[in-house]
Formats: sequence, C-alpha cells, structure tokens
Amino acid sequence: MPGTRAAWEPPGWNAPERTREELVPLRWRGLRYACRVITSDRPPVTEPLLLLGGALQDMYAWPRLERRLSDHMPLVFVDLPGVGTADDLPAEQGFDALAEAALAVADRLGFDRVNLLGASYGAPIAYRAALSRPAAVARLVLAGATHRMNPRLVSDCEQVWRARAALADDTDGSLSAAGSDEIAARAVATLLNTGARDRVAQAPTVARMLHRQFARITPAEARRHAVCHQRLRAADPLPATALDAVRALVFTGEHDDVSTPDENRAVAAAITDSTFLLVHGADHMVHLEREAEYADLVLRFLTDLPLDGLPYATAPEHPGRDTPAGFTPSGCSRRCEVG
Repeated sequence: MPGTRAAWEPPGWNAPERTREELVPLRWRGLRYACRVITSDRPPVTEPLLLLGGALQDMYAWPRLERRLSDHMPLVFVDLPGVGTADDLPAEQGFDALAEAALAVADRLGFDRVNLLGASYGAPIAYRAALSRPAAVARLVLAGATHRMNPRLVSDCEQVWRARAALADDTDGSLSAAGSDEIAARAVATLLNTGARDRVAQAPTVARMLHRQFARITPAEARRHAVCHQRLRAADPLPATALDAVRALVFTGEHDDVSTPDENRAVAAAITDSTFLLVHGADHMVHLEREAEYADLVLRFLTDLPLDGLPYATAPEHPGRDTPAGFTPSGCSRRCEVG
C-alpha cells in the first residue's frame, strides 16, 4: 500500500458538534499535574475515554483523534507527572506509580468507569491500571504494546534525548540549525520503519511532521524524554501477570518495528477477552499515518460494533482464548540485538 494512499473516511462521518473544554488541576503524591476534559452537546454513546499517550505526547498532542471522537463520548487527555505541564516524576518511580496517577484522574472527575486507551509508552500504564482496578475500566485499548522493549532501541532513544539536552550552543539552550536537524533526524529514525516507507501511508508527511516537532524540543523537554526511556530500560514495560477481567483491543500497524506485530499479539494473548488486529499501510505511528482508520477502529470497539471485514485492517484474532495455561510472554522485536 503506497504512502500516497487516498484519504479514507468512515461511512457517515460528520464534523463534531460544539464541544466544551475544561482544564482540571490535579495533585497526586504531592506532584501537580492536569487534564483536559472535552465534552459535546450530544449525549455520549459510551463511557468517557481516558487517553494515555506516548512519551513524547502531552495532553494537546491528539487533535485529530479529539476531532473525530469528541462527538461520541467525553474525552480526557492528561499530562501525567513527567509530561507536558506536570511536575517531574523521579526516575526511580515506575509504571505502577503512573498507573495510580492515571486512575486518580478518573476518581477526581467522578467517573465510576472509563474506557482506557494506552498508546506506546502509555500502554504499560493503561495495562497496569486495568490490572490493579479492573472494575474501573469498561474497555481497554492498547496500541503499539510490548511486554519487553528492544533494549538497543530504547538505549538509542535515550541517548538521542540526552544528546539534545547536552548539545546547547549557548546559555539559552538553543542549537544551531544543523545540530537541531541532526538530533531530529536521529529521533525520527528510531520511531519510523524507514525500510517500509513505500508501503506506509503518508510516510513522507509524517516524517516531516515529526522532524519539525523534534527540532523544536527544548533541553528541558529532552531531559524528560530521556528519563521516560530510562524508565523503559529499567524494567519490562508490561508485567507477566495475565489480565482476565477487562475486554481489550490490541493493535498496531502491520509494519511496526518499534513494537512488532508479534509482540502486540503476545500482549493480546495475555488478555483473556482480547481482540488483536493490524492496520494496513501503517507502522508504529498509526494515529498519524491512518488517522481516520485509527479513530474508526477505536470508536467501533468502544461502542461494541463488530470489527470483522474492515477494509483497512486484518481479520480480528482472539489469541487470549487459545492461550495455554501457564503462558509467559517473552521475546523482543526484530531490531533486538542484545550484547
């Protein structure tokens, strides 16, 4: 599927009704953080969606998904500690602490149950939240998930951001254009499957978009990104404990080599009531490469619509139903070269 594929829209999709935004301050373990709550004039068709994004995404990083889903349910975008406007999270604090902070958002907003979406770095946070309080999670969506991150890839990402934090040409922390471009190019290369460029939708556009974003990152932001990847390197993101009390959707792009299809399938196999599929013509950045399809898939799952026969995805699998007792997730991506 070429990178120049025509835009796809879900049948009957319309622009959202008038929406309202509320910025809610939060506090957890003495740390300040915040969330954005988006509501529509239309009655919701499912529980509120709490979205936990990647290490490089703050609560304003999902405008496309916000535009497509805000007409159907309340949306909650959060800057967890260590991200965006929030206070820093000590490096020794792991994903269990972040899961606790995420659940505190739902408690603060008075939601008994939420739909929970964890993308990439947000996937282990969402998984652990569902594991610790399954009654609070109506449905779980994991995009780009793995039990064990490729150690070399994580180390490369951490070094990119530590280099950005250190390479300042002057006291205000700015970089020369050449230095900024070099760091941005290295960061883009860690997230995109450059070998599948001609088979990924919007690949050149997404690469340029990410390059511009990364070129603007400040030393302070780079230090935070490095800490996030240090956290990924310190322990396996998802625990081996199986999840059997929450219905889940696990998916990624068919060309993802950050969290490979097999790794995502292994995550789905650890969840008893799970559905797994792959999005055609996409890699790890599915939400940018195939934004309409990403939103349609999430909305279908959250409103209990069938996922069979989707033109943009593989046939649904249910690996959790066929997993033998005593199954222990293992393995790492094809980029994995431990040594």
